[in-house]
Amino acid sequence: MATSFQTSTTGITPVFPLWEAPLPETAWVDRNGETWVPAGHTAAGELIVACPEPLAEDDRGEGPSFPWTLGMVERAFGPLTARADVEERRLVEVDTKFLELYGPDQRAWKRWQVETYLDAMTRVHAEFTPAVAA
Repeated sequence: MATSFQTSTTGITPVFPLWEAPLPETAWVDRNGETWVPAGHTAAGELIVACPEPLAEDDRGEGPSFPWTLGMVERAFGPLTARADVEERRLVEVDTKFLELYGPDQRAWKRWQVETYLDAMTRVHAEFTPAVAA
């Protein structure tokens, strides 16, 4: 059985050469905390990824970037973790901390405790929200 995104309303399934295929929306985080995003495909169809905002100043530069493939990044900087998984792990850590501080029954928390908790969760989400140019 196919899911809705695997079928089209016209009955025609689009076929792309691998190097022109739509890019996945997943971003990955390496062991150093760097974020890697899809940036194209090689002629053979392997996914190329880029680190648009390197943490180390020396890694920032002008001009075209080296065409890192996902496999190369995994071998050099792995293990890679999906960025959404890293965000979820951070949210669980914050949630656990507040449950230990204020108790497991959130209905018994005071208003300032709820606001502090929500503020902390919002800050975690903000860490993982892409910056939007104005």
